Amino acid sequence: MMDLHDRLATLAGPSGAPSAEQADADVARGRRALRRRRLFRSAGASAFAVAALVAVVAYGTSAVSHPATTPTVASAHLVAYQGAQPKGFTIDKVPAGWEVQGVSPGALTIAPVGAKDKNPDSFVGKIAVMLQSQDDHSTPSGTGVTVGGRPGVINGGLGTEHGKNLWVKQPNGIWLLVQIWDARGWTDADMVEFAGGIHVLKDAVQGRG
Repeated sequence: MMDLHDRLATLAGPSGAPSAEQADADVARGRRALRRRRLFRSAGASAFAVAALVAVVAYGTSAVSHPATTPTVASAHLVAYQGAQPKGFTIDKVPAGWEVQGVSPGALTIAPVGAKDKNPDSFVGKIAVMLQSQDDHSTPSGTGVTVGGRPGVINGGLGTEHGKNLWVKQPNGIWLLVQIWDARGWTDADMVEFAGGIHVLKDAVQGRG
């Protein structure tokens, strides 16, 4: 008696061998994935640099190019954060019309409500919060500020024209990094106020690279 597997095999017919075009497409996808991983490893601690490299790879490997959209500028008008508090970091305020999009023990991503890009690992047009990389032992340089009684530094973001970084030294000596992709409309005082409401929990971990 023919069992179910035999019947299904008979109905489906013989499987066709993949075409040369399909094989070439699979190889190309694998090469693109490997290239993206290598770029991420070499990008360093800056989320701006990583995002910029991803944009270059996407443009260089896409069959059809699309015009880039201008990221929504985060208003410096801060409001109390009402959502669930993430692990790793907690926050007191967010820009009006923005929300926590994703969180892991290593990074917190804040994005406009209803943003088309819902990938929390993509920082283009968003705000990213993380600890200084384990592999980065440098001391940030730039404009000195004080955030909640702790030393801080504001400098430009690598890989974006209008980006800014705010570094805040933690009691254990590690620096907290707040990256705003497009900081137009933000004063240093606005950034200090925002970062003053970010709290690093014991679950937070440093990334690598």
